Amino acid sequence: MNSLETALAEWRSALGEAHVLTDAEALKTAGTATFATTQSIPAILRPGNTAEVQACLRIAQAQGVPVYPVSGGRNWGYGSRVPPRDGCVVMELARMNRILAYDEKLAYLTVEPGVTFQQAYTWLKERGSSLFITTIGGSPEGSLIGNALERGDGRGPHADIFNHVCGLEVVLPNGERVETGMARFPNAHAAPVYRWGLGPSLDGLFSQSALGVVTRMTFFLVKKAPYLREFVFTVKEDADLWQLVDRLQALALDGTLRNSFFFWNDVKALSVMRQFPFEATGGRTPLPGFLLEGFREDFGRWAISGAISAQDEELGALLERRLATAMEGLARRYDIPPKDPDESTFHGKPNSGNLAMAYWRKKSPVPDDPHLDRDGCGFIWCSVAVPFTSEEIRAACAIATRVPRMFSLEPNVALLALSPRCVYLVMALAYDREIAGEDERAMACYQSLQRELIQAGYYPMRLGLPGFPEEIPVQDDSRTLLKRLKEAMDPAGILSPGRYGF
Repeated sequence: MNSLETALAEWRSALGEAHVLTDAEALKTAGTATFATTQSIPAILRPGNTAEVQACLRIAQAQGVPVYPVSGGRNWGYGSRVPPRDGCVVMELARMNRILAYDEKLAYLTVEPGVTFQQAYTWLKERGSSLFITTIGGSPEGSLIGNALERGDGRGPHADIFNHVCGLEVVLPNGERVETGMARFPNAHAAPVYRWGLGPSLDGLFSQSALGVVTRMTFFLVKKAPYLREFVFTVKEDADLWQLVDRLQALALDGTLRNSFFFWNDVKALSVMRQFPFEATGGRTPLPGFLLEGFREDFGRWAISGAISAQDEELGALLERRLATAMEGLARRYDIPPKDPDESTFHGKPNSGNLAMAYWRKKSPVPDDPHLDRDGCGFIWCSVAVPFTSEEIRAACAIATRVPRMFSLEPNVALLALSPRCVYLVMALAYDREIAGEDERAMACYQSLQRELIQAGYYPMRLGLPGFPEEIPVQDDSRTLLKRLKEAMDPAGILSPGRYGF
């Protein structure tokens, strides 16, 4: 019996036959992403608690079989749940979906990795909570912990999600269990409310890394604002946008805009509103300039969206006036129907509407239950961090809009303002995987796009399978340190080999 067969037998004994999957259809699904992949997956493990995760990793260590943990597998655009290397067993944590602790007064929620944004929202709503957890622009069935560990972004004042968590429980590659912050001390009352604990802080070691499997995390919740008004402004010219970037950065810095807000270019806005107009182009791609100009006449070159929140009507009206003054002469307000604050994504209600852009070039309609892997959507994210100044953003946007056109793809560009100091420039490459050659074209575009941005000094803030961390230059000894940590914590190299360069 070889090492994999031995491991499978031991995993079946630890988890039960039903939770060790080796059937061809399940493995094919696990190996499917929104771009071409070649990795073979020998099995899927489905542990139901922390002890079973520990058992899975101890067996993996003993038999030398690599394991790749995922939560819900909806890391769409970055690799879904496909491992970076061939031959990794996928360890799916979706069964671990318990909400473990909640405090209305201290505003926190402690969850396992299988808990989704939709589940958390529904759970809080059913209890009449005045609190909410930041939601994302991705699938409502995405994992809270999975998104936080990837340092994903959301809507609201806690948009930098990993910056508002604490108390991680982590299983190390050898099966040992550690807790971060105060949670490692017996009967520590501050464990779910104080992030740093005592001594070196370990939380960051397990974000975007291959050093452990996070099985529990506490999220800080946000109090719903009595006054919440969403806004959308449209901007006709790029030159006007650059002025607005600096004006809005000042409003974010002084607290007028305490929620995250977003800049979408015309392609991004159009792709969310409708699919590619094949009937108008005679079936040809990319989108001709004259059709995009027609959309710009009605909607603009850029859209700026967000929300004003305040503790009362008087303060809310004041903040609205400050925003209107900043926009004056450069943008016009786009009328949107007023929403019940409880129905707003800025109060945590998940919404799958943003996923429509992944179907931009699909000829079948966007389904009511979008699932990008199942539906053969071609979709790749390229995400970089940019200082929040008009000069920096303009330079990075010039690359983001030029390169996709070289590969006959539309430049789908968004700027996510999560802080007054830095924005995420997020580019989406959307195509149809069912068309021969499109996977190769899109991947070549992604690699060229990332390479040019890096050469210009704009580095990724998040990587997926198409990333190439070994080609990203560093000017210190950080790679040596990270390699040393990996070798110390995972000497057999069984946990997520290849992930983020580990």
